[in-house]
Amino acid sequence: MTLLQRQSKRLSDDLSRFVSKLRNNKVTQKGVHRLRTSIRRLETLVNYTQPRLSKKSEKVLDELRVLRKRAGKVRDLDMQIGLLVSMGHSSGAVDRRALLEALKKKRARQASRLTSTVRRLGDSTFLDRVERISEKAVDGTASNSQPLHSAQKELNQLATEFSSRQNLKPARLHQLRIRLKVLRYRAELAPESAEQKTLTERLKSVQDAIGEWHDWELLARSAEKQFGDRISCALLVEVRSLFAAKYSAAVSAAMNLLTSSILPGKKKPTSVQLTRTATQRA
Repeated sequence: MTLLQRQSKRLSDDLSRFVSKLRNNKVTQKGVHRLRTSIRRLETLVNYTQPRLSKKSEKVLDELRVLRKRAGKVRDLDMQIGLLVSMGHSSGAVDRRALLEALKKKRARQASRLTSTVRRLGDSTFLDRVERISEKAVDGTASNSQPLHSAQKELNQLATEFSSRQNLKPARLHQLRIRLKVLRYRAELAPESAEQKTLTERLKSVQDAIGEWHDWELLARSAEKQFGDRISCALLVEVRSLFAAKYSAAVSAAMNLLTSSILPGKKKPTSVQLTRTATQRA
């Protein structure tokens, strides 16, 4: 069995296991996270190898995407709840409890919807189809597959595309995080090596920095919805302040990766100006 075939089998088994747990109402933060990453990795594998798929197989992938997005809504609320709890008692306790209760209620609703989707899709037929798609994806690709080289090449392209601008606006920063995540999962398809480890660690570090900013952005939106009519709300002021700081840190991390990834001969942007502009926008 080739490396890609082993990875394909592992991802299919992981998906089946996590779906089984969610089907039994075990909607834990860890389980939801693992479900999402398993689906992302399966999608990355299929997108990289680009097998010829039937319309039925395409429909299965569409349903898998729906499941991932459902899990994503729960995951986003889990992260917001965690951030709010991590703030401790630095802001108004009454407001913090009110927002926490609102987020927990939303989480319960999204968890219920996720469970319903899992039960609808989580039968053996659906999971068998997913496994067959992943098997087909790796069939005949072992000899010429170079996922690490492909990831490095696309990272160079991203560096040119994103660092050619004088700033990274929030929408583009979030888009960059998704694309870096895909590159990381693609690089993980390659045989283990020092080069692969270095690249995946660099990608994950920046992905985490941008992800942390995005989580604070979501919490800021929730706080604004809850307390937007109160200009002097201490909790809202603190969340906005932390959100701005995380944005600046995320842009700096992204630009450090991108500027170091530009191929020789290409002009690098001025990182000081990039950071200054990003801070002003935050």
